[in-house]
Amino acid sequence: MKKLMNFTTSIYDTERYIDNADLKAFYSGFNLDGLELMFSKGGRDDIVAQEDVIGVHLRYFPSWMDLWVGNERRLLEEFGDFSAVEKHFGGTEASALTDAFIDNVKCAAEMSPDYLVFHVSESRLDETALRSYHYSSGSVIDAAAKLVNSFADSIPSTALLLYENLWHSGLTMLEPELTLRLIEKTQHPNVGVMLDIGHLLITDMSLRTIDEGVDYIHRILDRYDDLSFIRGVHLHQSLSGEYSEHLIRSWMTEKSSFSKRNSELMQHVFRIDTHSPFASARISELLARILPDYLVLEFLSSKRLEHAEKLKEQLRYLGIRRE
Repeated sequence: MKKLMNFTTSIYDTERYIDNADLKAFYSGFNLDGLELMFSKGGRDDIVAQEDVIGVHLRYFPSWMDLWVGNERRLLEEFGDFSAVEKHFGGTEASALTDAFIDNVKCAAEMSPDYLVFHVSESRLDETALRSYHYSSGSVIDAAAKLVNSFADSIPSTALLLYENLWHSGLTMLEPELTLRLIEKTQHPNVGVMLDIGHLLITDMSLRTIDEGVDYIHRILDRYDDLSFIRGVHLHQSLSGEYSEHLIRSWMTEKSSFSKRNSELMQHVFRIDTHSPFASARISELLARILPDYLVLEFLSSKRLEHAEKLKEQLRYLGIRRE
């Protein structure tokens, strides 16, 4: 099992390191094998080297279905006008999504990663707060398969394509038939799932303790006859059900621009999807059951020291010593 940490090419991550040697010393000091990288505008291009990258997380559009299926009314309800649509997606036609991922995969392929991660989810801003969705999980699954198939030829045949679960409409891991349908519909020879532990916890707002969370994850895994399709795990903890319940009760729809509403919503999203260390030694029993090839310690942090402290805490619960 390869152990990784998440990293982006944004200035917020790259500014923490002097050079590539400094980055290597940081993650190797925690006995990690490398990075799961996400490309972002800005930052320095000399911090990450090809040999650091084991996986690449592809870009993510939280709400893309209206553009994909051509529902202009809903699209304009969310974005206001087509100039905002073009700014967000790079175009105003469904083909803009295909083009965006072709470019993203091209950049990823230059790193020769073992795997690529693709979010399967759909949620407009209000839907994210209210947890009530226009599109069913089945329709999102089917549309996501078609979207991926539209750029599948650009994915290196040797790279795993791993679908990641969220708590919105789409791949939640709660319905095995939909999970397997997504895999079966994908026209790529190597397909599986990157199970996000924190996102799975968010699907049940009644959870309050980490032990309740572990038991819940076991119950979801019990729904599957075979777990071999789960090739990787994003490890973090988000026990935010109480906050989500409060947000649903208090949410007020705003009439401002998409960018302003999106910025305001993200403050809530970070309190729901906290990406905190999974604070239980019982994580070992989950990993022993799943047997992933890749384990990504995926945390949010504002500075290098905070990231180091979170990695140190998680490794302690995993029973792994740092060098």
